[in-house]
Amino acid sequence: MLRETTVAEWKKAEPEVVFGPELFKENAHARRAPFRVLPADHEVSLEVDPVAFDAVLRVHPDALEVGTVRGEYSKDIGWSKFSAFFMWSFGLLFFSLMVYVNILSIRFERGIDLFIIATFGFGAYFMFCFGSYFWRSARINSLDDPVLFNRKSRLVCILPYIKGGFFKFWKSGSHGAPVSYRWDDQIKARIYSYIYFRGANLASEGFELGLLAIREGTGNEVEHLIQLGVQSNGFDSTQLALWEHIRQYMEEDGPPLQPGDKLRATDLSRVPEFPPEIVAAAGGPALDQEAIDQLVRQKARV
Repeated sequence: MLRETTVAEWKKAEPEVVFGPELFKENAHARRAPFRVLPADHEVSLEVDPVAFDAVLRVHPDALEVGTVRGEYSKDIGWSKFSAFFMWSFGLLFFSLMVYVNILSIRFERGIDLFIIATFGFGAYFMFCFGSYFWRSARINSLDDPVLFNRKSRLVCILPYIKGGFFKFWKSGSHGAPVSYRWDDQIKARIYSYIYFRGANLASEGFELGLLAIREGTGNEVEHLIQLGVQSNGFDSTQLALWEHIRQYMEEDGPPLQPGDKLRATDLSRVPEFPPEIVAAAGGPALDQEAIDQLVRQKARV
């Protein structure tokens, strides 16, 4: 049973930071009032039970890699292959209809109906773009965007994800060069709520944990806003527990996983790794499950 947090709901305008025009445009959370503003002083406990909630990707001797909301859904990609072929089939159907209408117009010496041909042509291209998007998700794009919390150097390293194109279907998603931020004064956390629809008239409230990385030398301008961990519906206890897990790991020598937690079940061969120098600063390569379990047991006995 998770304890109730002492951090009150906020639900007002952002009190501390500002978002640049590009981030404001690309990330909907930058345009929302935060549901909770988590303490800027990371020594302050949220007074909840820490849980990793299927968010940890890798554990290094001195660092923890946490995945993102995108990775929560990308770990199950079997449906993406089916969706790709389904959309491509519709695209082929629309293309065939476009050719058929064109042939009929010539055969009967009628004027080509540009509207019908343009509609089928656009439909074919749109379905092909959708199919390519799902195919990239299943076979090409990385499955997650690791965020590394190094408690020895007290740095947080990210690999910014650059989205691929939709109508430019040949443009795949990629990761930029790694960027490091100081845990103590360049990292802030927010919980954002949003409304989504599960049916014609069925609305639900969802929650996400936002990691705010402050641009060097500005003090309050957010350079990156990363949706960390997992989504939840109805309550934000999942996001609170995950942040408390990270906070205790960084501030109180907490365990890399809580008893009963497991690493995120995803194909790590398709999750980018940090450069060798960052991995070395994290104490070396990621630990195997046996070594992680041993660390968890040791922390549990303390």
